Formats: sequence, C-alpha cells, structure tokens
Amino acid sequence: MKVEWLYEARNEYRDILTFYRVEAGAKYARAFSEKVLAAVRQLERFPESGVIKHDTLLGKYGFRALFIDQYVCIYKIIGETVYIYYFTDARKNYIYNIFGLEE
Repeated sequence: MKVEWLYEARNEYRDILTFYRVEAGAKYARAFSEKVLAAVRQLERFPESGVIKHDTLLGKYGFRALFIDQYVCIYKIIGETVYIYYFTDARKNYIYNIFGLEE
C-alpha cells in the first residue's frame, strides 16, 4: 500500500516540526520526526490500524485516526493508497480544527 501526505497534512506536520525545533531543539525535533514517520510507514503494511468511529462525522466518511503521542493523523484508504488528510494536536478538539470551526 502507498502512503501519500496531502498538502494540508504536510503543512501541519512541518509547522509542528518547526515548533519543536525552535522550542526544544533539533535533536528532539529529529526524534519526533522519526517517531511520526515510523508510525506512518506502518500504514503501508497495516492500513486499517487506525481507529475508525462510524458514529462520528469523520467515521461516516471512512476516515481513520492514527494517534501518535498527543497528535492525531487523520487518513482515508482509497484503493491501494492511504491518503493523510490532517496531522494535528489531539489534545484539542481536532474536529473543530479540521473544519475551521470555533470551539
């Protein structure tokens, strides 16, 4: 299975990585990056490993959530590709972040 980061997810990931580089240093940012990329690579072999909640708005449309520490990677499987739509802080109400709504 192929994994593809969509534009929004790629930018969110870069923003978070930049934050860690500035706030915690390059060593921590590199470790964080390796952890995220290793988890995402697992989706190539186990694409259904993320949580899907059919009773939620995202779940109704087939989106899954892969939790990595305090972050969540929102993705969808289409054919032979895993598309990563969002990468955001799961401690906040990420549904509001994704849809641009006020909490």
